[in-house]
Amino acid sequence: MSGNDYQHQHNQDAPCLDGGAAQNGIDCRETSRRLWAYLDGELTALSQEEVQAHLTHCTGCLHLTETQRRFLGLLHIDQSTSAGREAQAAALKAKVLARLAEARAQGLP
Repeated sequence: MSGNDYQHQHNQDAPCLDGGAAQNGIDCRETSRRLWAYLDGELTALSQEEVQAHLTHCTGCLHLTETQRRFLGLLHIDQSTSAGREAQAAALKAKVLARLAEARAQGLP
């Protein structure tokens, strides 16, 4: 699932109840759509400002953003180079596949 496909449960189809949409024009759904690009530093300056403004008014989106930021920190992804991201992705994939193989060997589905 890509970051653009991910939508959190907080008000995903409606304007933000915390007032974020009224303040800057983007709602929870749009903030969620931009989340991974925001965390990766890939947004334009204007788009980044819109997300940041929404986060100052929406506790649900702020919580989701902080959770995803901690998740990325746990993965220790080097955001400075694409080679670093690719290496980390390959390492994560290897770990997941190894865990799946272990589970299957133990008879787990």
